[in-house]
Amino acid sequence: MTTSPPKTILIVCIRLIGDVILTTPLIGLLNEAYPDAAIDMLVNRGTGEFLEKDPRVRRVLYSEGCLVGARRTGASYLSRIFRRYDLAINMNASDRGNLAVLFASRHWRVGIYYGNQFWKDVWKRLFFSHPIPYPFPIHYARLCQVVAEKLGIAVTRLEAKVFCDDNDEAKVVSLLTDRAAKRNYFVIHPFARWRYKYWQGERFAAVSDAIVEKYGLQPIWTSSPDREEIALLHESAHLCKHQPVLVAGELSLNQMTCLLSRSSLYVGLDTAISHLAATTGVPMVALYGPTISAWWAPWNNAGPVAQQWTLPRGTQRNGNIMVIQKDWECVPCGRAGCDDSGMESRCMAGIEVGEVLDAVGLLLDKTPLLKGGGNAS
Repeated sequence: MTTSPPKTILIVCIRLIGDVILTTPLIGLLNEAYPDAAIDMLVNRGTGEFLEKDPRVRRVLYSEGCLVGARRTGASYLSRIFRRYDLAINMNASDRGNLAVLFASRHWRVGIYYGNQFWKDVWKRLFFSHPIPYPFPIHYARLCQVVAEKLGIAVTRLEAKVFCDDNDEAKVVSLLTDRAAKRNYFVIHPFARWRYKYWQGERFAAVSDAIVEKYGLQPIWTSSPDREEIALLHESAHLCKHQPVLVAGELSLNQMTCLLSRSSLYVGLDTAISHLAATTGVPMVALYGPTISAWWAPWNNAGPVAQQWTLPRGTQRNGNIMVIQKDWECVPCGRAGCDDSGMESRCMAGIEVGEVLDAVGLLLDKTPLLKGGGNAS
């Protein structure tokens, strides 16, 4: 920017929890570049409440699912943002987010577009002061770098960060004490938003038991507050020889950050909790199915800005992060499962217990725990 720095900034990320977590590096970059600016976030309800404890964020605003139209939620939403910001940034190539930026900004507007549909994209190039064609193919967290550099901000580090406070710490300590959890524990979160990202419960149980027997760590299994997840949590945990401590939807994302930061290991799926675990730096193994892991793998805060997963599929390592994905020609397909039901992915069902334990061994003692056929690079 060639003029005076912005005093008010709105970052729009009307997507899912993982997207919002991977947008937090931009909050840090803007806070450093414009320390006197007030930064607000606009997110979907249920995706960004954890930002309310981020000291760099002045206010979290929630979209109620209606940007324009007759619904009162839409009018209320517009009135909260209309021309209230010097700088507004959309972190997704969605019309909804880009329209929010147009309504919100008095001066500078950053909008992302895909660049392959002229008539759909032309208004974005015309009406935004800083239009950005989506920079395929890079990791989503690196959009923060692209946006910052478009604004003239030098980027030497990208850090995804979720804050927890003393109350969160006290909640976690109380929970662990009440359930007689050991000081040294590992966390398994065996759920994701969609069923096609699930792995078999009996295989999670086998992994959990093997880690207990090899390393002597206390297993802690977690879920969201969703009733179906809680039922499946109890059902799968009963398959374990070494019964885990269960945390059934009792912690907020901020409190989960505290729980994960104290752990020795995390094992989970392609889900927001895996992105949360990555922010803490805990050694972690994430199981991926049809998702394009090069774009959506957990972000390594300790890695370089230009980090990129080197292979399109297969088991790979980035610092303390191991991602397991089948090395099949059809992977990653990017589809929601192998059929129209969205309930199952063959590439998830194909991941073997031994592959996961090999990855755990490489993280915890630098040698495979079992010979499962996983090739780390």
